[in-house]
Amino acid sequence: MTIPHTTSTRTDNGHIKTRVVFFDMDHTLLDVSPFHRKNFLMVLNRLFGITELQKVVTSGVPMFEVMRRFAVAAGVSEGSVNAKQAEIERMLVENIQTILPQDLHDFVLPGVVPLLETLHKNKIPVGLITGSLRGVASQVLSRSGLLGYFPLTSFGDDCDHRDQIIDRGLVKATWVYGLAREAIELVTVGDAPMDIQAGKAFDARTIAVTTGLYTEQDLKAHNPDFIFPNMADTQAVLNAISGD
Repeated sequence: MTIPHTTSTRTDNGHIKTRVVFFDMDHTLLDVSPFHRKNFLMVLNRLFGITELQKVVTSGVPMFEVMRRFAVAAGVSEGSVNAKQAEIERMLVENIQTILPQDLHDFVLPGVVPLLETLHKNKIPVGLITGSLRGVASQVLSRSGLLGYFPLTSFGDDCDHRDQIIDRGLVKATWVYGLAREAIELVTVGDAPMDIQAGKAFDARTIAVTTGLYTEQDLKAHNPDFIFPNMADTQAVLNAISGD
């Protein structure tokens, strides 16, 4: 079954394209980072005796790669981490069920729900792309009330790079929305340089928000098409998505 959409546009060469919006999850739609960090440390302590998370880049990075970076920064060999991948991922999924509060609605960032409601009302196809494991992200999305907005999801399972997550999402869009791959005009929304870089790799219109760890100046250095402090100004973000 495919989902109908009403956002087709005609390009200069006469080809019809449909705009599809891919949203990052953490620090873009909501902020549950303290719970993720608690989960990471619990697993790393249990398996490797690590008692403190080192400073590493995590935004826009698939979840197992985040764990690998934390472990290696603490002195664990990459091979030792890789050998325990299945166990690490199982523990992350199991832990998050008890670490997360049952109700995460208050952790959703400003403007997110009105924007998603408006996109749904206007039948603009959307997708959720995140480096989190499916079993982790599904808990976050369901407890925050956001899961129902995303008929298309692409997670960080078995991925080393964000490009792979976007590529999976585009493949899914062909059957979720009934679109040919070449007919998709992609828009990405995220809070990190990695989100911008990955979007540009697919010729996407890139929208950055400063709701994460990066400042406006940090994000400007990667040349996104638009930057917003958050998504509270629904019309402004809609204009950026449509190119108006």
